[in-house]
Parts: sequence; structure tokens; C-alpha cells
Amino acid sequence: MGRRRARARGVGGFGALLCLLLALLSAGWIARDLAVAAHPADVWWSWTGEPARPGGPAVRATTPLDPMLGLGCLLAAVAVLRRSPSAPGALTAVAVVTLLFRAPPLWSLGTGGLPGAGPGVRAWALATAGTALVVSVLLLIAASAGRGGADRRTKRLRRAPAAVAALVLGAAGLVLVAWQIHTVREVGWSAYGDSVIGDGEAHRALLEPPGDWYLLSLALLSLLSAAGAAQRASSIRPLALLAATLLAVHGALALASEQHAGLLGHFRALAVRTQLDVATGAFAALAGLVALLALARPADAAGARRPAGGQLPPGYAPPPPPSNLPPNW
Repeated sequence: MGRRRARARGVGGFGALLCLLLALLSAGWIARDLAVAAHPADVWWSWTGEPARPGGPAVRATTPLDPMLGLGCLLAAVAVLRRSPSAPGALTAVAVVTLLFRAPPLWSLGTGGLPGAGPGVRAWALATAGTALVVSVLLLIAASAGRGGADRRTKRLRRAPAAVAALVLGAAGLVLVAWQIHTVREVGWSAYGDSVIGDGEAHRALLEPPGDWYLLSLALLSLLSAAGAAQRASSIRPLALLAATLLAVHGALALASEQHAGLLGHFRALAVRTQLDVATGAFAALAGLVALLALARPADAAGARRPAGGQLPPGYAPPPPPSNLPPNW
């Protein structure tokens, strides 16, 4: 048992280093965009979907996913270094999200996507995506090894917060799926498949996944997290927190872009489709925030108060005898 735990600690340290590598990759590309932008605010508005200013860089590299992935990797590394019980789940969550969102640049850039980008920067972006995928697979292996040396006591999410998180994440995921079904009915399966895979021309950033790929992935993460929260599985908590953050940021950026375009001030005059777009962004932001608040507290450890066998846990003492003893005591 001791040897297994020592091996798990070593693998956990390796996982922390991998998380730091992913965070450094995201930070490097963000620094590149800030360096080539005419104004730092241009990077923010490009993340909300605004077109680039005339005279700005032909192609940017980052999306809102990059700071969120970088922050998630840092938090996962901290969880590993602190030997938190949630560390294997955090490594798994980071690996799954990285696999989903770093895979598309491999084929979109490999087929000559974003012709405005120079061959050098495109090669660096391809190397970043490939490295991220390899690191993600290694993180999954590290998470599996970490579970082997983790505490086996059953932990479950608190009932009321888990129910709230399952409700809002499930509703948000179903709304996103409904929009995808509506898109299929509008454009047909062939055009929809092209938009999911992406052909490079619709991308505005080197590391940006296609829009429908991103929305489908976000819906999948939300529904998977909702299913785990409904079962009160503590292992799903890191992934649910990451999915809730993605939802909240997605909705907030959509609302910021709509406010910048002046749509929110004339909501009643908008077309029904535009009103539904605005309402979807607001609901995604609210659902993500509510899920984050519901999952903020860690899980309960089953049996922490009274372990099996009737023995009291360390730090506990039996209650003192009564002051007035009964007869014949």
C-alpha cells in the first residue's frame, strides 16, 4: 500500500508538471496576441467575436478558451501538489476539455486553413495543438494512476447543491442541443457537418475550434456533468466546475458583444431569432454562475463521523459520563 501511494505521488507530480506546460502554452499565445495587437482591448473584443480593426494583425491566435484552459490547468496543478482528493478528477477534467478543444486545429490548419497566417506561426500553432493532445493523453494516464493511490472512502456531493447543479447544467445542455437541431433543419446535414468539422475559412483564430464543434462540445460537457451531479458523484465535480465556467464565460461574452452592438437596448424591436439568441446567452451565463455557486463546497465524506467497525476517527473522544449516575451504576 505504501509503495502504491508513493508511486501515485510521483505520477501526481508528473501530472502537475504537465498541467503547468499546458498553462504556459496558453499564456505564451495570449502574450503573442497582446504583443501584436494595436491596443490590449482589441484582444478582449476579438474574444467576444468582434471583427479585427483595420490595420491590425491579419490573424490572431487565441480565443476565450485559452485563459480558461490556462487557469484550469493551474488549479489542477495546485490540487495535485496539495494532494487533494479531487486531484485525479481535476486532471481528468483538464485532459478531456483540452482534447475536445485542441483537436480541431490539427485538421483545420493542416489543410491550409487561415491563409492570412504565415507558415511559421501556423507551424507553431500546429505544434501547440499536437503537444496539447499528447499531454492530455498523459494526463489521463496520470489521473488513472492517481486514483490507484487515492483514499477509497466514498464521497458524495451534497444533495441540494447537486440537484441544483444537475438541473441548470442539464437545462443549459439541452438548450444548446436544441439550437444545433434547429441549425440542422435550416442548413441540412451536409452543410452542418462541414460547419462542425470546419474548413479553416470560418475560423478567426489559429487555435479556435469551429463554432458548432465548440457548442456541441459545450453541450456534451454540460450534459455529462449534469448526469454525474444527479448521481451525486464527487468525481464529476472538477469537470462540472469547468463546464459551468465555460458556460458562464460563453454567455457573458455573448451578452457583452450584443451590448456593444446595441442590441440589448432595443430588445423588443429585435427579430424573434435575435431575441432567442440574446436570451440563450443570458441563460447560459446564469446557469453557469448558479452551477459554480452550487458546486463551490467540496463533497461530503461518507462515514467520516462514524467509520465502519465502531471506531471513532482521530481527534474524536467519547462523550463524558453523566454527572448524576443512575442507581447501581
